[in-house]
Amino acid sequence: MKQIEITTYVNNTLQEVDDILKRQGFKVIRKSKIKDIYKTLKYNELNKNNILNSLSESVLIRYLKVNDKDEYKKLTYKNKIYDNDIVISEEKINVTIDDINKMNKLLELIGLKTIVNVNYDVIVYSNADIEFCFQSVGNLGLLLEYENKNDYDGYTNEEILSEKYKMLKEIQKYGLNISNDIDVKKAFELIKHKFLSIDKEKI
Repeated sequence: MKQIEITTYVNNTLQEVDDILKRQGFKVIRKSKIKDIYKTLKYNELNKNNILNSLSESVLIRYLKVNDKDEYKKLTYKNKIYDNDIVISEEKINVTIDDINKMNKLLELIGLKTIVNVNYDVIVYSNADIEFCFQSVGNLGLLLEYENKNDYDGYTNEEILSEKYKMLKEIQKYGLNISNDIDVKKAFELIKHKFLSIDKEKI
């Protein structure tokens, strides 16, 4: 089964999101905290023109805490297929780990350096038919990730792109103030902002 997702910016506050969705029968079903450390062998080659390529060859160490009790630690690689910088499909390969600090040290010793840390709080709303995953990302803002339940196996890239824009319109039906982006990449945006800040300092 092949599923797709979109991620877009949200221009509402979390309180506004809560009010809007609960009036329409949504409930909070899960809250999480996530800390991701992205590491790459090509740290010294990273520049503002090859951020996406660098990330596509990175692994991440993930710490996940769900509902303030269940903790998960993983080493993750995301095998993403792109079409003009838009993710068409993604396969996540996860390996459970016991100690984040030791894994981080191990990767450093074999040459992988940290290119970005991504920390965010997650709150998931559902009305039984649809789930919206809101991500409050440090230094970036509020995002909404939506993965629907359909199977897109056999769809062309063009058909998947069209479906993603349909998903965006579906979100808009609920009265949320969102951007027209369909594929906001948290790590990419944070690294890009860092390069923009460096450029501003040079002016």
